[in-house]
Amino acid sequence: MLHAWKGTGSRLKPLSFTLIMTLVLAALPWGHSLYGQQYNGRGGRLQDFVSVAAADTFRIMVTDLKPADQVNFGLIKICINLHHGRTSDLKLTLVNPAGQAIWLSNRNGGETGRNYTETCFSRQGFFGYIHEGENPFNGDYLPDGRFDVLDEGPQPPNGEWQLIVQDLREEVTGILGSWNLYFGTIPSRTTDWCSTQEPDRCTLSEAQPDGALLPDLVMLPSFTRAQFIEYPPDHNTFPRQIKFAATIANIGFGPMETRGSGRWYCGEQAVANGASPCADGTLPRQEILQRIYYKQNGMINHRDTAAGTNYLDLKPGHNHFHVDDWVEYKLLRVTHSGEEEVVCAGEKVSYCLFDSGACQENDPLCAIGQVQYGPQNLPNYGFGRYVNCRDGIQGISVGGYDTYGSMYEGQSLTLPPGTVNGRYVLQITVDPNNQYRESDEDNNVLRMVFHLQKQQPTGEK
Repeated sequence: MLHAWKGTGSRLKPLSFTLIMTLVLAALPWGHSLYGQQYNGRGGRLQDFVSVAAADTFRIMVTDLKPADQVNFGLIKICINLHHGRTSDLKLTLVNPAGQAIWLSNRNGGETGRNYTETCFSRQGFFGYIHEGENPFNGDYLPDGRFDVLDEGPQPPNGEWQLIVQDLREEVTGILGSWNLYFGTIPSRTTDWCSTQEPDRCTLSEAQPDGALLPDLVMLPSFTRAQFIEYPPDHNTFPRQIKFAATIANIGFGPMETRGSGRWYCGEQAVANGASPCADGTLPRQEILQRIYYKQNGMINHRDTAAGTNYLDLKPGHNHFHVDDWVEYKLLRVTHSGEEEVVCAGEKVSYCLFDSGACQENDPLCAIGQVQYGPQNLPNYGFGRYVNCRDGIQGISVGGYDTYGSMYEGQSLTLPPGTVNGRYVLQITVDPNNQYRESDEDNNVLRMVFHLQKQQPTGEK
């Protein structure tokens, strides 16, 4: 049950007596014994962002776990007490002893959110997803990442667990008071999903069991509606901006999978790798391939076709590879005649492709119109498994989704001066250049009607 804290900051600020006493109390054990075997860790002060993202690593050494069930045993939940004046600065990552990692919370809480107070992340998430909650996030939530990724480690999961806290924006500091891990019996693992090892479980339909298992990318409107923010012209940080989340789900028959070709270019000049900057200061691009799976004669085969490019994204909180031109944002104004005109458009945004979450059975978050997608109506649910954003393999599984929250870089549009209040349409398009094959190319656009209320009143100049 030993833990260690590593990392010192160069911009640490004095803490008030009240804050110190609060954190001393928070460091005391406050878990519940009904969750089985518990391991407690202490925290420490967090580094502020200074030019690069600060990362503090906190450790718990888990030993002598005694599972009642060797197969269905693992981490049930993790609870934290963290004091910070702006939680949207923070990215919280949990890493198991085998090196698998999930995002617990990534830049949630909005511009004014504060603190994680007795916040737990579990498989059930009684209060729903963390990105739907409100500070101080007191209660039990589903994390931003997929909890079942952590089950892929050793059984039982003895060894060093790490909680990594990254501060991605300057000026506000904080402190981790305590964190606790709880282990016990977990739900039985599903092993009957479609995969290359289980081709008999893969199908297109009863009438057409064989053929190309193409992905189908769609935008999930619930995430965008829940994380839509309008800022007035006089806002100190985001004047005349709208911020919003974008979530791309795969409801097709096969995974959306990209593969690195190993061919890197600065413009048209071939280079050895993607790590060294080009002469113009940009980073090299790698040609990538889309891997398309086929079911033929009872076997799963694949073909690789040329697609887009990816590159190493070094912005705070990333430091991994992004696929170019993945989404495009536009703001449209509805005129009195009913026509639409483009008010502003952003540059095509790059994304890291991985399963930040998965559509659960009858999950309202995965509803499009009157249909809720999940294992109940996606025949090849679970095909694929993508947990990181390396230069080689990225993707979105069948039934998986990839979310970029409203506080992420690029998740905004800046309104032109003089923009008036009124009725508008936010239009988000995934794969705007049609570089990737899908089973349905006509459902890649989300259109959300809303009213601007904090800009210039209608009729004024």
